[in-house]
Amino acid sequence: MMRFIETIKIENGIAHNLGLHLERASETCFHHFGVRTVLPFETIINEIRSSHNEGIYKLRIIYTNIIEHYTIEKYQPKIVKTLKVVDGGNIDYSFKYEDRLALNKLLDMRGGCDDIIIIKDGFVTDTSFSNLVFSDDEHLFTPSSFLLNGIKRQQLLKDGKIKEKEIRMADIKKYSNVFLINSMVDFFQIKRIVE
Repeated sequence: MMRFIETIKIENGIAHNLGLHLERASETCFHHFGVRTVLPFETIINEIRSSHNEGIYKLRIIYTNIIEHYTIEKYQPKIVKTLKVVDGGNIDYSFKYEDRLALNKLLDMRGGCDDIIIIKDGFVTDTSFSNLVFSDDEHLFTPSSFLLNGIKRQQLLKDGKIKEKEIRMADIKKYSNVFLINSMVDFFQIKRIVE
């Protein structure tokens, strides 16, 4: 059976964007299993809260139409300074699948870079583990051609901090800065992109 992941940031015992995580998991369960349900993420968070109430932790929940298991660990940020542009072919990662084989195959093409920018049909999508935000020194834009509609991406759009925009591979060099965002990361700046 296909399994899925939700990665939730726990900071000083508080779960970030829990409502959006629950909503995405519910949509995933309905789409793949035909079940309308709200998975009991809050039960897990209440169980771990007292022992993880200082610092930042990464809660990783594996689920199908039920919670299979979870892990929680102290968050260690992934350091990414360089991105390699790669063609994603027909990759589909519209749900947060536990099986990342297709993403890992693309990641193997990164050469000496830390991660990748995945291009699909000429459009910029995501990296292997995050959504992207581009800055023109005035505005912040996230590609409308994303692979996965990440939780941080949804929150920043809702808050009006970023805007969606069609970004082609040829447009990358027009932007002054590129940032990574995901449920654990707020605007991590990239130093260099290799095409």
